[in-house]
Amino acid sequence: MLEILKESLQDILLDKRVSLVMLYHKDGEILWSRGRAVFGTSIAEGRGFPAGLIQKNMAVKKSVSDTDRLIYFHEENVSESAQKLLIKHILIYPVNDYFLYIDSGCTLSFSKSEIEKIKLLADLLQKTISQIKHQNRIFGEPSGSGEAMNQVKELILKFSIEEDCVLLCGETGVGKSYVAELIHRYSGLKGNFIVCDTTTVNQELLESELFGHKRGAFTGAVADKKGLIDTADCGTLFFDEISEVSLSFQAKLLRFIETKNYRVVGDPQEKKADVRIIAATNSNLAQMVSAKLFREDLFFRLNILSIKIPPLRERKNDIQRLVIEKSHYLKGKIPGKHFWEALADYRWPGNIRELFTVIKRAGILCGSPITGDDIKKLLDENLKLDQPSLEKNVFGKIWKRFESGEDFWRVIKEPFLNRELNRDQVKEIIGVALERSKNKYSHCLKLFNLSPSDYKPFIRFLIRNQLNAE
Repeated sequence: MLEILKESLQDILLDKRVSLVMLYHKDGEILWSRGRAVFGTSIAEGRGFPAGLIQKNMAVKKSVSDTDRLIYFHEENVSESAQKLLIKHILIYPVNDYFLYIDSGCTLSFSKSEIEKIKLLADLLQKTISQIKHQNRIFGEPSGSGEAMNQVKELILKFSIEEDCVLLCGETGVGKSYVAELIHRYSGLKGNFIVCDTTTVNQELLESELFGHKRGAFTGAVADKKGLIDTADCGTLFFDEISEVSLSFQAKLLRFIETKNYRVVGDPQEKKADVRIIAATNSNLAQMVSAKLFREDLFFRLNILSIKIPPLRERKNDIQRLVIEKSHYLKGKIPGKHFWEALADYRWPGNIRELFTVIKRAGILCGSPITGDDIKKLLDENLKLDQPSLEKNVFGKIWKRFESGEDFWRVIKEPFLNRELNRDQVKEIIGVALERSKNKYSHCLKLFNLSPSDYKPFIRFLIRNQLNAE
């Protein structure tokens, strides 16, 4: 619906009846504009519109409610700043926590029928935003009523109206893909929501996967292939774990984001696609930029709009709601004594994804009612992994394996990915290695039986999994 409304406003612009359409938040942030050039990202600092008049109106309308009426300015009572811009007619319509601003420019005044049409569009926009804000049980909604999750929900709504790239940050399993799909759904974009899981795509074939290829472009290209960008045209392309994209491809991705142009592998002609990019990561991209593992210009381009989704351990009040929403996983079985306490006492390193896995297992393996002891048994292995440090004999065995010639990938990476070692335990091993290596990661390579060519993959692994020293 948001996209349809924006298109309707665009049609009015094309008819030359409107000079500028702008949507801004009550805090002054400019979310969207079309028509006359607007400079800046806020009302206070921007140019191209009567900032004084708008700020005066915002000061009066601090509390925006559904009962607010259209705010009307005509040639005789527009502000001095509006007169300098030669604006004859201004309409400002409160829309929940936003304002829809429309002016006629220097040559026209709005007719009664045009004002009614604009009011109708503003009413539709208000109803759409109200629907989005108050819809509680939609697929994939990030559950939670705390301050952090309320802020996430507010940003989802804001960024649905925007058109720039969005970067979603958070640990594995917090629901980044759900948030990406919500932004796409609310935006009303006509095209598809397409996911590119970079962790499963061969980096050498990533260009072909995204841009497509022509038959014969390379060995094995036996037929033309449509790329994900073409499939996502007029929609959203979601990069799940953007940190996995190789440096060589990052430059091509940046060019596409900035120009919307791309070239199918094996085709000399450029193509164009209108695709919004949403990217997700559980890595610290700023640290990866410092380590020269991620392009700085791409990072800044993706980071225009960002949402940090808090881990489940920081919003344990949401656990009950999440379980109730997925109660079908329990297969009709009911929570028993100390059920909720057992869930609340656990740290949930795997976040919402791990919670849902445990609930599914409880529905299959436990009787009814499901008690706290039942949950603790299911979590027993997880709880063992969550101990803050390694036992001395285990720690010694790990270093003996290094001394015998085994490398870091086998001794540390594989057990970590298989959850036989947790994050704190690995950080403890890394910390000891740094102490023995004058606090230089490059000097740790020898201790871990890694070659110089392993340095970048080693650092990437540490940063991506938040294992490096801060």
